[in-house]
Amino acid sequence: MAEQGITASVGRDGVNRRDDVLKVQRLLIARGYASLGPQASGSCDAVTIEAIRDFQAAFLRNPDGRVDAGGNSWRVLAAAYTGVTTASPAEATPLTRPLPRPAANTINIGLWSAGNAYMLDKFGPPLIAGNYTTDCQEPTNERLRRNMVTESVGPFRVTGLKPAVLALRGVMAEIAREQPAVHAELGSAGMRCCRLVRGSTTSISNHSWGTAIDLTISGVLDTYGNDTVQYGLTLIAPIFNRNGWYWGAGFRTEDGMHFEGSRSLIDQWAAQLA
Repeated sequence: MAEQGITASVGRDGVNRRDDVLKVQRLLIARGYASLGPQASGSCDAVTIEAIRDFQAAFLRNPDGRVDAGGNSWRVLAAAYTGVTTASPAEATPLTRPLPRPAANTINIGLWSAGNAYMLDKFGPPLIAGNYTTDCQEPTNERLRRNMVTESVGPFRVTGLKPAVLALRGVMAEIAREQPAVHAELGSAGMRCCRLVRGSTTSISNHSWGTAIDLTISGVLDTYGNDTVQYGLTLIAPIFNRNGWYWGAGFRTEDGMHFEGSRSLIDQWAAQLA
């Protein structure tokens, strides 16, 4: 479940009320900012401010280390893993304007998404106890844990399965060469996140294995399930596809912000794990 709003600013020169700091820290921890430790402390220290700056660097040119109530940094942070758009149509930029999702026979050609049975066979369960919820959790599968990394992929930092992160870095380099305007506006709404698929009580999200990424453009998440996708996503989807990533616009319920390793990539990545 997504956090409720904060009442005042958190971070550098912020009001830093304990309840607000806890909310910001929990969301940062869910995104893989391991420097904060496994539990939110409620105290806004230098480590918290630096984590906020690192997070903001994914979508702000001048990160300031502060999350303001109702501000853009809070909207992007609170939107993590919910699929809720962070901007109104009036705020849309040319790259975030919605277009009808492409016809199914024009995307993901020759690629197949990896369902739960496939992922479980290749990697095992991310949570050994199996108590998945809509909230992000850390994996308890030791093989997955030792193969997780937190690294920059170019426009932002992610925490994910090491071979998936390396592959994503290559995709981002191609986007920088071929679609530099989109690359300059790209951010992340999360990679590793052990949770259920939105709207499901049984299906495990591929984010749980750290093999999927949700993208923002200009700090804006594509709206989930409305059969439209941001224009900028249509420009980079072919690059993801040719590198073996499956685009979520092809799911029965459209998920345009989402890209995940296809079965062919999952086979490669599973073979590379220590």
